[in-house]
Amino acid sequence: AGFIMSPMAGGLRAAGKVELGGLGAPLDVARCDALERGARMAVPSLGPRDATHDWLGFRPTMPDALPVIGLSKHVPSVIYAFGHQHVGWTLGGITGQLVAELADGVAPSVDLTPYRLDR
Repeated sequence: AGFIMSPMAGGLRAAGKVELGGLGAPLDVARCDALERGARMAVPSLGPRDATHDWLGFRPTMPDALPVIGLSKHVPSVIYAFGHQHVGWTLGGITGQLVAELADGVAPSVDLTPYRLDR
């Protein structure tokens, strides 16, 4: 499986592995090791890994696997754009365009009904 690398203050973040282990599952060090191997293949000059910075995060997801995109009904200045499953980078461009349209008060170029929070 692929992964991404992002420059961070003082280092490089490699991320992208997916594990459906539940909310109480501990960090899987073998996945961190696999990310490190991939990062070193891409950038052989990487310095040593500081395992104290290894972490995991939970991805928001909806039961129907569709993202939530749209204005909050309760706070009009809040625009939702989350829950893209494992294709957030792929859908980032169109989601950004839709968020910009909503922020500008322009009719979205895509019907957002299927992506409403209260669907």
